[in-house]
Amino acid sequence: MVELKAISKYFPANGVMALENAELNLEAGEIHALLGENGSGKSTLMHILAGYLKPSSGSILVDGIERRFSSPANALAQGIGMLRQHPGFIKGFKVWEDCVLGSEKTGLNGIFMDPVRLKKNVEEKMNQWNFDLPLEKETESLTVGQRQKAAILALLLRNVNWFIFDEPTAVLSQEESKNLFLLFDRLRGEGKGIIFITHKQNEAFAISDSVTIMRAGATQTAKNSRKDAEDAEKSAVIKNSSYSFAISAPLREESGGPVLIIKDLSIEPPGLAYTENINLRLMPGTITGITGPGGGCLEALELAITGFLGHTKNGRSAVSRGSITLNGHGITGKGVAAFRKAGGAYLGADRLGNNLAPEQKLFESLIIHAFKREKPGIFLDAAYLKSWCQGIMNRAGIKRLVTDRADSFSGGMIQRILLAREFAEDASLLVLTEPGSSLDQLHRAWLADELREYAKRGGAALLFSTDAAELAFFTDEILEIKNGALTTRGKQ
Repeated sequence: MVELKAISKYFPANGVMALENAELNLEAGEIHALLGENGSGKSTLMHILAGYLKPSSGSILVDGIERRFSSPANALAQGIGMLRQHPGFIKGFKVWEDCVLGSEKTGLNGIFMDPVRLKKNVEEKMNQWNFDLPLEKETESLTVGQRQKAAILALLLRNVNWFIFDEPTAVLSQEESKNLFLLFDRLRGEGKGIIFITHKQNEAFAISDSVTIMRAGATQTAKNSRKDAEDAEKSAVIKNSSYSFAISAPLREESGGPVLIIKDLSIEPPGLAYTENINLRLMPGTITGITGPGGGCLEALELAITGFLGHTKNGRSAVSRGSITLNGHGITGKGVAAFRKAGGAYLGADRLGNNLAPEQKLFESLIIHAFKREKPGIFLDAAYLKSWCQGIMNRAGIKRLVTDRADSFSGGMIQRILLAREFAEDASLLVLTEPGSSLDQLHRAWLADELREYAKRGGAALLFSTDAAELAFFTDEILEIKNGALTTRGKQ
């Protein structure tokens, strides 16, 4: 058994009491769901258990023995491993190399690794758990969903007994989530203990044996999910909140024609599925969703529109035919700057990669957009920049300092901040990937309201997600990309 007793955590740098006497027990062979609104302390509590943070007070017991973890390596030595929301990988490493890094040393006097045997171990473990990963490719080529799978594989290779999953289904398709839950069942059957952090209450109640609910840094209730699901769900939802909508960037005055036109687009992206003859017209005031399997055509189309799509190995453009026009400007294959200049805004799935610098102050990532919104040559003083960033925080409903490190914020907080930043842009097209990722019920409603307000002001929103049910909550129309083609799906 793993026991967390009276865990408190205070961050003196920003004066935040993130946890206060929080408690949780995890039995062997149990799936334990950890529920709570964004910023309630779920991730902080689990980062303490996994050795990423030290508690200000309280104790951790593993099989009745008190343990103190000074690092994730210490926790791993006691059989505790965590899959974080944004798994880190070493660029330039092959996938199998990253999976085994630090797991063991073999060879003469235990100093040298045996790469042939280690790679074989990775392949065997991957086949055992029905994972499909490109082991010979470099880590930076992985999609978000593949990164999560690789992180899980790395934990399995280390013979972890106690697993912590921090919202692992946030960017997984329904089929991928189903496979993950099958993995949970297998781990439980082998006597492993699993803590599953989630804001998706239906998932938690469907697969877990027990539920702990957090609010404002405290664990309020712990229930058997199968018996008390209804009561737990009611107590997990925040009823009231308020937000400031001080930032409302005026949309560009366009001709009234289509905001985005995609004509006969065919894409040959390196490492992704081929798409052919994609046609799409987005009018002002519309919210359109596109769904499909992750890691393939869906991502290829998203990257082509927003300018992130690279070139093929022979140096040719990944767009083999067709065109993309944004507000009358041809942006096909011209990159991210051309997409933004033509009136596009974009939030991709890689929150702590292309969107924020995790080890820097939040302020330093946000001010880039403040500079882009002003005319070249205009001097922006520190007071203006700080005020602009604080406006983003107010719009997101987060009472924290903009000088705090980006990775000190919870996944839900980061998502709201980035969404608020993109809504503040002077853009007539807003492209969002997995928009509800890490958002609880209240803040999904907040996002839906923001999208409707954006559309009323004449903006067009294009949402990509592997979760068709989520798209139905946010959009007016859903399209599906399947076998390289785009078809009408309709809302259910």
